[in-house]
Order: sequence, then C-alpha cells, then structure tokens
Amino acid sequence: MAGNLRSRLSAIRRFRTADRPAGNVSPPEMAPKAAPETAPKTLPKAAPETAPPKPEKGRSSGGAPAVPGGVFSAWETAGEGLLRRRLRLPPSRPVPAALPAALPLVLPDLAPAAGSRSPGRILFFDLETTGLSGGAGTVAFLAAFGTFEGENSLGDYSALVIDQFLLLDYSGETAFLDAVLRFINDPRFPGSCLATYNGKTFDTQILKTRCLMNGFEPPKLFQLDLLYPSRRMWKRLLPNCSQATIETMVLGLDRSGDIPGALAPEIWFDFLKSNGSGAGRLLGICDHNVKDIQGLAALFAAFCEIAEHPLDASAVFHCDTERLAMIWRRRLIRGGPPLFRDVSGGGFERTSSELLEAAARDYPRSCLRLGLDLFRKGRFREGRAALARAADERVSWRVSPGPVVRAMALRSLALDAARRLGSAEKAAAFLEKALLLDRRESGPAPLPRRLREDLERLLRRCGPP
Repeated sequence: MAGNLRSRLSAIRRFRTADRPAGNVSPPEMAPKAAPETAPKTLPKAAPETAPPKPEKGRSSGGAPAVPGGVFSAWETAGEGLLRRRLRLPPSRPVPAALPAALPLVLPDLAPAAGSRSPGRILFFDLETTGLSGGAGTVAFLAAFGTFEGENSLGDYSALVIDQFLLLDYSGETAFLDAVLRFINDPRFPGSCLATYNGKTFDTQILKTRCLMNGFEPPKLFQLDLLYPSRRMWKRLLPNCSQATIETMVLGLDRSGDIPGALAPEIWFDFLKSNGSGAGRLLGICDHNVKDIQGLAALFAAFCEIAEHPLDASAVFHCDTERLAMIWRRRLIRGGPPLFRDVSGGGFERTSSELLEAAARDYPRSCLRLGLDLFRKGRFREGRAALARAADERVSWRVSPGPVVRAMALRSLALDAARRLGSAEKAAAFLEKALLLDRRESGPAPLPRRLREDLERLLRRCGPP
C-alpha cells in the first residue's frame, strides 16, 4: 500500500507547473503524458520527499484549522494519502460586505439568521465523490471550501479563498475527514453557514455518512442550498437548472474545456488502478472543483443583486419576474421570511407593485392578478385593460396562459360589466366566450368543473348574449 501511495505522490509531482493565475489553468489532456522540461507547468511545488505523517486515531475534529495561514497554490502533504492547497482568486462578481435587507426573501434558508449573517461567515462547499447516487459505499475524495476575504474601499469583498483537500487512496480517508472537519470548525467561522448546490440531499449527506462510518461526529451547521431558489428563478426559462447551465446561460461564466463532474468517479478509480499515471485527469477534476466553488460564490452574489435591485433582475439575470413578484407579494400580503433589516418608508410595498406591473407585461397570470388588484384599488379603467389583455388570445406571452387564466379574466370582466356598467348583454358575451374555451377542446374539459359550473350559472342569470 505504501509503495502504491508513493508512486501516486510522485505522479502528482510530475504534473506540477510554475506559478500561474490559480483557477484559470486549463484541464490536462485526457490521456496524460510526461511534459518536456520546457513545457509550462500547471502546479507549483509538490509534496516533500518524506513520507506523509499519519493522523492520530480518534483525534477530535475541533481545534486549529488543518490548512496553515498564508496564501499558496502548491499541493502540500496534509496526512497519509492526503494533499491540500489554497487558492486566492478575485470573485467572479462583486459581493457586498453588508447583505441586502430582502435577501431572505430570495434565499429563505437565511431567514432564521436574519439580522446576524454576513458573507464572510459563509463557507461555499463542494465534494467530488466515487458515485453520484450516495449510499454507504460512496467515498468523497475531493473537498473544497470557498470563503470571502478582504473588504475593499467599495464595500465589497476583494478575494475568494479556496481550500482543497485531495484524497489519494482509501487509507487516507481518516486524515481527509479530520482535515475537513477541522476546517469547518475553524474559529475563524463562528456560527458559519455551509452554502452548497444540492448539498442538502447530496454533499452534506455524503459527509455525514462518511463521518459516522469512520467514528467522527458529523458537523452541525446551518445550511444554505442554492438549488431551490435557482429553480424558482429559472426553471421555466432554462433547459435545466444544473449549476453549469446557470453559470453559463445566466452568469456568463466560462466553463469551456472543463472536465464534466460526472467523470470524477471514473477518473479517481483510474488513478488508483494505474498507481498514479492518471494524475493529469485527476488534476483536471480538481480544477473543475475550483470552478464549482467560483460558480457557487458568483451565484450567491447574483442573488444578492437580485434582492437589492429586484426591478433590474430580469434584464440583468433573465430571471422569472413573475416568481420574483410573487415572492414580494406573499411577503407583503401574508408575511414571510424576516428581513435582515427593516424596510421603511413604503419602499417595500412600492417595489412589490412595480414588480407585479413588470411581470404583467410578460406573464398572463400576473396580468390577471394586476387587473384584480387594480379593481380592488378602484382603478377600474386600468383594471379592465389588464384583464382584457390577459383574456386576449392574440397576445404573445413568455409562458403559455392556458384556458383557465383566460376564463378567469373573462369572468371578472363579466362581473364588472354586470355590476358596474349595468350591461347584462356585455356580461353574457364575456361568459359565453369563456365557455367557448371549454367547448373548443376535444376530450376532457380544460376548465375545472367548479369554474365551468360557475360560468354557466352566471350566464343563466344574465341571459343569452
């Protein structure tokens, strides 16, 4: 076992390179070969020639961090079969040192910490594992943490510091877990929040399972999973809500040349079987892992911008304005997640109204809600115009309205015609048009039975058009 481990460490050393901007190195070739002496190198400095120290069995996961202070980009030995490195990169997007007041609305996971959370106490976390479906046999072989540091004169963070831990063999899992838990429990991050993408069902569950199987107490941390708010913002507008899709299509990040994360298990197993000859591809997975952390931090920064400037969110991030308007509307009408600080002066209510008006231009359901809101405010002429637009089949919408939205708009117009305009004939015409939406379809009726019966009852009261 020791001979195999030494050969893998030697393979990692052969793929080191001179200092370059960390995180921007292109992945190694899929079929690696020894680089000539004059070729540019990708990893500076390797592990020392001495055998890596063995971790103490049963050692507590608390105490000082496993990664020493300072900035480095070289892989260093951190224990038996374990390497580590630290990268200091500029953030892909500016991150404010003071979180926006409305951030718990778009990131509900932050609501329990409203008023006390800061970006500097958020740990962006990502694992690469030997399987993508979890289970007791799945081992994590690469862990990365990202933290914001260095507030600049603009009130933003100037650096994203990424710490990586790389497992080279099964025998090093104890040292791997010990180093990861030491980092999580670092006193620099009191009450820290672990930010992931689908981490609640995968990354943190894998970490918990491996801790229990190796005799470590799993960490108890506040979690922020960015998958679910991302689905709310982009599910209806993107082909899928994978992290890579959002990074490229929404945030404009470059993932070209990146090794897919789905290949991580195969690449690590090949590295083990070949006694280190697959080091080039393994380092490519490490670069992929760095990009995942950069993407997580950029996505968090985007949510900060959406919360701070919701009216600009559609133009900047192409997000679902209707979902955003409903988030603000629910908070206004029913209450919702607490804010990081109080919003006074009627600004919150004004923003909610403006968001609904913006959503009504592209989404038929929002147009229907806007018309009903205008009726409640006594602005009947504007309300009729909004409802007529929601019922108009010629209007091109960002999403299909469906017959129910049109029928509801026509029903509201019919009630308005009968009660305010005193025209039973107009009311009957609106109702007849709504019922045509039901009769036009073959097979099951597209309108709910209760809505159809209500339309028929109102039509009987008004008489035929």
